[in-house]
Amino acid sequence: MKQLLTYTKSTIAFGLAYAAVSAVFGQGDAAYTLDPFTVQATEGYTATNTISGTGLSTPLSDVPMGINVITSDFLEDSHIGEFTHAMDYNASITQTGRNDNGNSVAATFAIRGYRNSTMLTDGVLGGMVLPMQMIDRIEVVKGPNTLYGQAEPSGLINVITKKPRAEEGGTIRGITGSNEWYQIKLDYTVRAMDDKLGLRIMTDNKETNGWRWLGNREYQFKGLSGSYELAETTDFDFLVAENHATGFPTQRATWSFERIPTDLNGDGDLDDTVGGVKESTARFNNTFLPPEYVSATADNTLDQQYYWMSMGIRHSFSENHNFQYKYNFNERDHLMSAREFNTFNPDGSNPVNNYSNEFISRDEVHTLADIIEFGTGDVKHQLLLGIRESESINNMGRGNYRLRARNATENAALRAIEARTGKRFRDVLYKSDITRGTAIWEDDAPTTEEIFAYGQRSNQAGRSFQEITTIYATDNIYFNNGQSNVIVGVRNINLDQRNEALGGATTSTLSGSDTNFQFGGVHRINPNLSVFASWADSFRPQNRTDPNTGELVGPQTSEAIEVGLKFADMYDGKLTGSVTAFRIEQNNVFRSDHNPVTFVNDQAITDDLSEGLEFELFINPVPHWNIVAAYSYIDAKVVGDVATGLPLEGATPHRFTLFNSYTIQEGPLAGVRFGGGLVYADGPIAQFGNTANRLVVEDGYTVYDLFARFPVTFGERDWTVGINIDNATNEFFVRSRAATNEARQALLSLSTEL
Repeated sequence: MKQLLTYTKSTIAFGLAYAAVSAVFGQGDAAYTLDPFTVQATEGYTATNTISGTGLSTPLSDVPMGINVITSDFLEDSHIGEFTHAMDYNASITQTGRNDNGNSVAATFAIRGYRNSTMLTDGVLGGMVLPMQMIDRIEVVKGPNTLYGQAEPSGLINVITKKPRAEEGGTIRGITGSNEWYQIKLDYTVRAMDDKLGLRIMTDNKETNGWRWLGNREYQFKGLSGSYELAETTDFDFLVAENHATGFPTQRATWSFERIPTDLNGDGDLDDTVGGVKESTARFNNTFLPPEYVSATADNTLDQQYYWMSMGIRHSFSENHNFQYKYNFNERDHLMSAREFNTFNPDGSNPVNNYSNEFISRDEVHTLADIIEFGTGDVKHQLLLGIRESESINNMGRGNYRLRARNATENAALRAIEARTGKRFRDVLYKSDITRGTAIWEDDAPTTEEIFAYGQRSNQAGRSFQEITTIYATDNIYFNNGQSNVIVGVRNINLDQRNEALGGATTSTLSGSDTNFQFGGVHRINPNLSVFASWADSFRPQNRTDPNTGELVGPQTSEAIEVGLKFADMYDGKLTGSVTAFRIEQNNVFRSDHNPVTFVNDQAITDDLSEGLEFELFINPVPHWNIVAAYSYIDAKVVGDVATGLPLEGATPHRFTLFNSYTIQEGPLAGVRFGGGLVYADGPIAQFGNTANRLVVEDGYTVYDLFARFPVTFGERDWTVGINIDNATNEFFVRSRAATNEARQALLSLSTEL
């Protein structure tokens, strides 16, 4: 009832504002094409428009902020296997979270140095990583803005899903390669009812055995995207999809840290604490594990079920007045068991942790948006009014249970399972076991259900509920004969949050409200070159308790400023891109991270600062040669409290990426397209956000990818043969928090248009 009342009041408020503005500016009878709410498909690696910066289809050159668009053609050529890899060629993004870890968000990233968990799907909170077959393009918005609620100050990731194509037809593709990779994908659009109805059918079935000792995985995805023209000025669209992933929890079961006593201050002893790190228990990334290492066994499993549904209606009242309602639903059902050996001690021992977890997370979002275009003299306005009501429920399911040999009660449970089943469990893994090649993946391990039945719950937390109402308005104002435009935005957030213990008793509540502003402008020096600047603040309530006072921590606030240049079609269309400088301050940040020594969380309240420079270039030096190059310099660190000077997790000091393709136009090889790219990251890249793990860093890496596409004809049909070699030099590094990268992968594909 409370949610219904909140939503009703918000809808009334929106309706009053909508009616007032419409009465003044919404005159006119001509039909509008509904383009403001839709970004058309792009060709090649260069995008011209974005939906994420303003909530409307807007030229990138008119948006006063850095926005990187990863197009469908780029995703196709680079053959991204999973969503986490789709960010690799973005210079200012680094993966920070491990996949398959049982959280409501499957992976997180650091954008401009700040760990980011705001994942949007078509402009609304998604909360989950999407299958690549469902994605048309990915837009990375840099810096905060007033459209998306509690977006982090560094930006957000907005995934644009596939819509029915304008013409009937599609593609079927088969892929095979090393590590027993087998995959078949279908993407087909049907047009019917005098072209008023479009249906896009998407399927993807993949299995691979992995390159580690254990690493098998299977995916079954099916989705249907549709659009229907209800009337000349009214469209209806929908999306339903399901993805089922099963197999082995690879990222959760790989790698392990190493505790190496180290004289950090050079005084000849190991008795000090330096920069928050105890010299006697200094922890590093491992130095002796083979890349193929996994800690779990064939008895450990992963089962993840994802569901998506969205539907919306768009109506044009006139050529300058358009309206949209959108409903989004998604759910993630996660069940996993793993065996983990976390840290090797100086004596070479590493105690076991067996655990199972089951979580269900769900998001529902209602969005109303209205765009009104009008003029005041020579000034043109593009006004967006919107309201968004979202509800999230997390941690449904049985929660997290563990069985550790070092805990007396849990050790007794392990022995009881052995007596009942005849299994024999490994309680401690030794360095010598690894160096002599013991097949630890063949060990017995408790099953998922045995851990739930005999294990100890790791906490007593039950469900968490969050309701957010966001009312926002953005005006994109064009003046000076269209040479300049200014964006002014305002957003009001109301948040209610409730946490429950097991049994349903409320353990904490939190309510918060704040209004944020955004200002930005673009001035076009000439048709090819423009300057831009923006400023915005943001607000995020924190349901946390100050470890020093015992009182609830106030909201986290931030402020971001960026300035830059944008250039388009320079040198006869050969160069497009942007250069941006930024400064982001974040205050009252509650930090909490696992301490590997005390086995409790280190907690502190800090201020953070990130400053840097980034550029993105799209270069076409000669016809049919496309180059995308990007670079970022980031100096991101804690500037307050005991963690002062601690680098922010995932902040890569220097990162350079390049990807290019060339298409042969003449001769016997006409139509052949080939290319590749590289990712260079210069460390140290911090992997954790606490002082105890300060020395766990990635020193840097360079990865090369190659691809080629060959058109062939046989069976009276045109086909395309594809070859992709990812990580060609077989570089090995840690992507995030002990989640390692993938080994060299060679894939062969065959596709045809239907």
